Amino acid sequence: MIDFEQFLNDRINNNKNLENLASFFTEDELSYLSDKSISIVGTNAKTSTANYIYQALSELGIKTLLFTSPHLISYDERIQSNQQEINHSHYVEQINEFEEKKSINLGYFETLFLIACRTFIDQKLDMFIVEAGIGGRLDTTSMIDYKNVILTNIGYDHQELLGETLEDILYEKIKISNKIDNLVCGDISSKHKELISKELKDTSISYIDQNNNFKSNEEDFRLKNIDLAIFSINKILGKEIKPEIISKIKEYKVQGRFEIINNNPPKILDGAHNISGFKTLFQNLDHLYKDIHFQVYLGLKEGKEYKKILDFLLEKQNISINIIEENSFYNQMSSKNLTSYLEERKINFELSTIEKFHLSKEHCILIGSLYLIGEYKKEFK
Repeated sequence: MIDFEQFLNDRINNNKNLENLASFFTEDELSYLSDKSISIVGTNAKTSTANYIYQALSELGIKTLLFTSPHLISYDERIQSNQQEINHSHYVEQINEFEEKKSINLGYFETLFLIACRTFIDQKLDMFIVEAGIGGRLDTTSMIDYKNVILTNIGYDHQELLGETLEDILYEKIKISNKIDNLVCGDISSKHKELISKELKDTSISYIDQNNNFKSNEEDFRLKNIDLAIFSINKILGKEIKPEIISKIKEYKVQGRFEIINNNPPKILDGAHNISGFKTLFQNLDHLYKDIHFQVYLGLKEGKEYKKILDFLLEKQNISINIIEENSFYNQMSSKNLTSYLEERKINFELSTIEKFHLSKEHCILIGSLYLIGEYKKEFK
């Protein structure tokens, strides 16, 4: 029997085969993917928006496949069908034959994306919701010539790959496809709207802030993400979502995204991992838990802008900082980077563990990486 998880793990760090991926499919299959897929790009809120769209389409009876990343506990979280169970191992032989034919070694992400595309085709589904990995133009998921794209927002992240300015990052995101008919946008500045219009002259562009019927006055970012999902379905598919369906979607919890796992006292998991994500998270925290002191348990993935994130946290009055110790989750930044920076500024902090967060009886939040959240769930959920 095939150990599919090991099959994937053998492919970590090999995602360099973009130019070969399309040849895994026939021209008719690629056309089918192009017509039926929606790409979701942006710096933050991609997974949440994708999940809310998936839930809404499922409620409408539309046969849908969802592809997101990363997973928290198991790889099978990344591909979801509202029609049939997915037999990942079924595609191992096809993947192996393709690698041999092309003399390539597919990466972890590439392998799962090809399996997701093949599943969508084999199950003859109606809509394929695809969350981009990193960026857009050079992302694995850009294999598909998307006609419909959703841009959630633009912020700083992965600058080493996408460029140092917000304009560079925006360009990379919107170039996920050269055949975009419809682009739906979340919170985008006026300056960036001009750049989008310049780059996508033949594209129908819709901005949620210009459509008050879809824009919530609520400060809760979960509701804002739901608004974008509903707005996108309306603009791309021409579907109206009834209030009773919206109510059901509001009850749906996206794992690891402001996930409240205990109410009294509040204990929260959130995968915010860049400065714009932290700002949005704390806006929500201030809105829902005004003037309440929180213990913040922080661990960051290697390569993140830890100084900017710590500087932001140090501006907060009602928090205490707990740094997660070394080797607690995949690709973790050394905790010494964080503790040294705090010590230089004579800031009090505690060196802590995931278990201490779990056992805490105080108001607390675990943040900094989805891999950190995943490790917590594996150990304690």
